[in-house]
Amino acid sequence: MTTVDEQKYLKALARGDAEAFTVLFLHYFPKLKRYISSLLQNESEAEDLSQDIFVRLWKNRSQMGQIENMNAYLHQTARNAVYQYIRRILLFKEYSEKQNQAARYGHGLKEMDIEASYQAQELELLILATVEKMPPQRKQIYEMSRRDGKNNEEIANLLSISKRTVENHLTQALADIRKIIKNVSVFI
Repeated sequence: MTTVDEQKYLKALARGDAEAFTVLFLHYFPKLKRYISSLLQNESEAEDLSQDIFVRLWKNRSQMGQIENMNAYLHQTARNAVYQYIRRILLFKEYSEKQNQAARYGHGLKEMDIEASYQAQELELLILATVEKMPPQRKQIYEMSRRDGKNNEEIANLLSISKRTVENHLTQALADIRKIIKNVSVFI
């Protein structure tokens, strides 16, 4: 893609042109995913992060006409996303280690209680990590439902989407979480 074509598509994207977004996505997504995969050595996470970047690109499309070099922009955005991902993994690991220490040096709890508490906390962390990996809209809907206590109709009204879409996202979110729980329960 030439620089002139790239600028034309970015300006069209800034005006909300979905076709311009599609062209940019098809051209840059494979490169972006390959770059992130080379950093993380994880194809699945690379795909998720690449998709998240393009979702943010679409959400911030009005500012895309100001970008002079799409390759440089995506490269920097990908690096930031990878750093944020690694930071989140390290925080998760640090939190898990602190929970392990707290469980080991519990206040007179029976060994069985400590183990059950540890497993519950570990499961909670896995659920939180699963929620973090969800596509942005699914994550938002799940959190509005579970954390904020909103019903499906309220969520649909707030997000200007159909109630059925909310139900579909919640169904998929719960399926993702059940899959994690099922995999963990094999080891418990």
